[in-house]
Parts: sequence; C-alpha cells; structure tokens
Amino acid sequence: MAILTTGNTFSTGQQVLAGSLNAAVNNAAFAAGAIDVATMQFVGTNDQIGIKDSGVSTAKIAALAVTGAKIAETTITPTKLSAGAPAWTTTALNVTNSLDFSPVTTAASGNYGRSGTLVTVTMNAHGMVTGNVATLAFSAGTGGTATNGAYPITVTDANTFTITDTASGTITGNPNVSRTNYYGNATIRGSATVDGNLTVSKNITVSNNLTVSNNLTASSNLTIGSAQVAAPSGSAPLFMARAFVSFDSTRNSSGGTDSLNTARFIYGSKNVTSVTRIASGQFRVAITTAMPNINYCVVCNTSSTLTPRWAGVEPLSLTTTQFDIITDASDGTGINQPYISAVVFG
Repeated sequence: MAILTTGNTFSTGQQVLAGSLNAAVNNAAFAAGAIDVATMQFVGTNDQIGIKDSGVSTAKIAALAVTGAKIAETTITPTKLSAGAPAWTTTALNVTNSLDFSPVTTAASGNYGRSGTLVTVTMNAHGMVTGNVATLAFSAGTGGTATNGAYPITVTDANTFTITDTASGTITGNPNVSRTNYYGNATIRGSATVDGNLTVSKNITVSNNLTVSNNLTASSNLTIGSAQVAAPSGSAPLFMARAFVSFDSTRNSSGGTDSLNTARFIYGSKNVTSVTRIASGQFRVAITTAMPNINYCVVCNTSSTLTPRWAGVEPLSLTTTQFDIITDASDGTGINQPYISAVVFG
C-alpha cells in the first residue's frame, strides 16, 4: 500500500525536468492509509502526522520513562490523583485519608557494643539516615544482651549507627545484631491538618507546630523540641500544666532586697508575665495567655526557715488572667518567703 501521494505524476515518455522532480517531492502528501487512525491524525493538508488526544497508551510508555524533570511545575493537582490520595490547598496540606508508611524490608547483619544505654552498631552499607526506625534483634555478648525492638537510629557514617537502649550496662565482644527492616521518615513542610485521629506506633518528633483537631495517639515516646515525653503506663488521661512560676518575694524584679509593693524577682516561669507584691504575704501572678475560665486549679508551695508557714490562693482574686498567692504564718500573719512556686492546671 502506497503511503505517499506524489506531487507530480509522470507519464510514459515524459521528459524528466528539475521542476517536475521538485514538484514530485515538495508537493507530496501522506496517503489515507499511511497512519493508524485510532491513535494518529493528519495535520494540515496531509503533509504532517500528529498524535491524537489519548493516542498514547500506558503500554507505549517505557518503564521509568517519565521523570520528575519532565513534569512541569504546578501541573499536578489533587484531581489528577487516584481515589484515596492526599488532597491539599494552596495554603496548607490537608491529609484527608490515612497514611501508611510501609517498611523497607532489607535484612542485614552486623556487630554491636553497648556503653550505658548507648548501643553502637557496625553494619556495612546500612543505607539508613538519622531518624529512620530500624527493627533490630541482638545476640548475647560479654555482659549481657541489648534489648530487641524497633529503634530510631542516629547515623555515624555509612557503616555505623547508634541507638538508645531501654536497658543499661556494658556489653563487649562484638556480638551479632540483625536488622529485619526499617521505616523511613515523613516530613510535612508548612501547615498540617489531620482530619480524624493520628496514631503513631513508634516515635514522633515535632520541631515546630503540630495541630491535631481530634485525637493524637503515640504508643511510644513523643519528642517536643529536644525534650522527650515518655509514654505513661495505664490509660488515665494526662492533663498538662497551663502555667508555672517560681519567685523570691523578698526581692524586687532587679534582684535587690526590699519590702515594696512592686514586681518580684522571678526564678523561672512559663505563661506568666509578672508577679507583683500587693501586701506583705500577698502576691499577684499575671497570666500571659488567658485561661478559658476561672475554674482552674493552682498548686502552691513555699519553703523557708520560718515555721510553720503555708501558701495558698485567694479564691476571690481568681480571674482568667490573674490570681493572688497568700503566704501566712500559723497565726495568719502575712510572711514574705525567698521561694514561692505555683503551677496552674485547667
């Protein structure tokens, strides 16, 4: 089957001239049967061939042929993703479906030693990065056996990493350790909202802000900044402090000793703006971010060489932004103590 229609048809005996040859080539067009009309189409006056919309099937694309560099910026939208994929807006990542981080099943073995709770593992080409969670099983060495389990790792180099054991002691002799798999890290940049419950079976580290509109469950440890909140035993709920302060009622805010009704010297505090002496033995604590109501609880403590003594809250002084602490001797006389502390719950 001819696939071209020539631009000039020669007859028997016709003289072949340059113009005729040029016309045969320059004016040629594709014949009707030259293409697969299901996937291709003619463009213009049959002198060009193009691909129809939807003309390229998945089978025609080689594996790994499409790379990130070939995808234009901002061209992928939530509507282009399959059902169940995460959705987002221009201002926040809104995870409306569950996330399942499957483990990297790469078995490996090596050796380890322990000093205190620090376990150092030598495992050639372990392939992990700091923060990955590795499932490790330890053999006995001289001095005992490290605790089997899943641990967040800290990479020393390509062949070495460390973990913190739940037990302590010295183990030597380079006993064996095996890794069955490891989990990678998840990073959300910008704002993050989780619609529903978030359950973390290992450790969660928050270096900035995390907002969960429903329940947050961490069955292991929760790290906020560089401080670790250990998972408690039992199922009783936890209620965290809203504010605390420790101060010296005998000194002013600059550290000088006086008995004036002015701001007092604060050793340390959170969510407390100031402590002001109102009278001898009475001190007003100003809360920076207001409490939701006045039905909160204040636990007070004081200590000095003056005995007996006590510290409590004046109930009539309670507002959402302040409360008064009273420190009295046993006869009701107001006394000024070098150390007074208060913690707010509610």
